[in-house]
Amino acid sequence: MSEVNGQNSDTLEVELSQKLYTKCFKNLNYGSEIIEKTPALKNSGLCSIFDCLFSLAYKEEYIQKIVKARLIGIATQLYREGNPVILISGMEGYSITLEKNQNTNDDDKIVYISVGDCLIPNYISIGKEVFNQQTNKLLKENKNGL
Repeated sequence: MSEVNGQNSDTLEVELSQKLYTKCFKNLNYGSEIIEKTPALKNSGLCSIFDCLFSLAYKEEYIQKIVKARLIGIATQLYREGNPVILISGMEGYSITLEKNQNTNDDDKIVYISVGDCLIPNYISIGKEVFNQQTNKLLKENKNGL
């Protein structure tokens, strides 16, 4: 464990992961008119990974469509900012993210965020898949020079 400015690297990586997980992207436009008319959605803002993952619990198809589009938008913006994010879940997900985030200066500069250990609700699993597909698509396009 190394130290940077008096903090250990694990603490810095956790802070970065949390910051990116809750970062609000105010410029997401898809579904704005519906969000404004739906009190529960308006309060969350649907502008962060965290907000979007938990909003997938709503069963309404139009909400699902909006949230998935926003997850794709967030993944794209994080990638363009130089912070591609991959969401991880499962047994020891938190420990795995700590290990993988020890080298965020590798070629892809990927930041891993744990969205839950062991059992997670199906809606979070679906959101994680949508988000990761977009990040992986952008990483692949970059490697192929597109």
